[in-house]
Amino acid sequence: MSTGRGVTIRAAVSRGVGVPPSIETLTLDAPGPDEVRIRVEACAVCHSDLSYLDGTWATEFPLVLGHEAAGYVVELGNPVADSEGASEPGLAVGDPVVVTLVRTCGECRACQRGHDVACTGDFPIASKSPLVAADGDRIPQGLNVGAFAEQVVVHRSQVVRLPDDIDPLVACLLGCGVLTGAGAVTNTARVTAGDSVVVVGCGGVGIGAVQAARIAGADPIVAVDPTPDKREAARGFGATHVVDPVHDDLFATITAATGGPLADHLLITTGSPAALDGAIELLAPMGQLIIVGMAADDVTIEVAPSWLAAANKSILGSKMGTIRVAEDVPALIEHHRAGRLDLQGMVSSTHALADIAEAFEEVWRGDVLRTVVLPNVTASQEQEAPVPC
Repeated sequence: MSTGRGVTIRAAVSRGVGVPPSIETLTLDAPGPDEVRIRVEACAVCHSDLSYLDGTWATEFPLVLGHEAAGYVVELGNPVADSEGASEPGLAVGDPVVVTLVRTCGECRACQRGHDVACTGDFPIASKSPLVAADGDRIPQGLNVGAFAEQVVVHRSQVVRLPDDIDPLVACLLGCGVLTGAGAVTNTARVTAGDSVVVVGCGGVGIGAVQAARIAGADPIVAVDPTPDKREAARGFGATHVVDPVHDDLFATITAATGGPLADHLLITTGSPAALDGAIELLAPMGQLIIVGMAADDVTIEVAPSWLAAANKSILGSKMGTIRVAEDVPALIEHHRAGRLDLQGMVSSTHALADIAEAFEEVWRGDVLRTVVLPNVTASQEQEAPVPC
């Protein structure tokens, strides 16, 4: 249970667009009711983090980023009793967990309908960050987590217990990237066996989508990315065809792969505006364009409504894969344990917290599927620890 006292931690604090994060000592408040303090073992770098740092998305600085995390419970806030006085059963200190950015109150209209990603509930932690700088100012948790830090405090709804045999280093990918890509296939698109799927963008989210499409029995699965290494990686994770959008004829490749009818589901998992150009024209009648990647705020697309209606095509947004944390994370864990979902193969590199700027550069260059920051490992320890294979 909570001690009511804060702890001192190191965290990577981002203080402006284009400014490298600085490793600073902060105070982390004790968890309040229905909150959990977690020692962060691993936090993957997501493009969403970098979209704030390069100015693609507007935000206020300073803040601590990092939202794709896994670790161990070290302290529990007192659970809130229900109307009959019973406390919700919770986690135990020492439990391994994966952490997501999705908070759910369980009471608002969206939560009652199972739309966790659209929760409108109020959370004390949202209005008062648990992170405090040396000057007394509170520093926001980027994307509800702030896990580029040795420890975090989050709401219990953001946390899912892991089986003891799952390494946090790979489990952290279930906090956002794989969860989002797989959820877009399973929950938003509702892909079924025999459907034709095109995935545009083969980073962590895209590879998660490719794997989920394979698990669902989709055929063909066409992966599109300008980077040769990522195309080959997609093939290894289950893509039946790969396409270079710069030099290859995407329309011809999809037509040949499907035998003519084009794509039943086309998922855009990158925020690149070029990925949206002509995407609707690659859909078969009744096909779905699923927009998963978050483009800059000023990016728009044009569609002829009558043409869209005549072909029964649809455009769907997919925030975080429309996931329900308590259901979808355990399902993906079981796919991983059964060998259907490869998480180890998606971890390209690891970095100590002190080397986080290098990890960011790898993602900006597009060199990795997922690079993972290890906040409680020193640089010398990280050099000795091999990436799982």
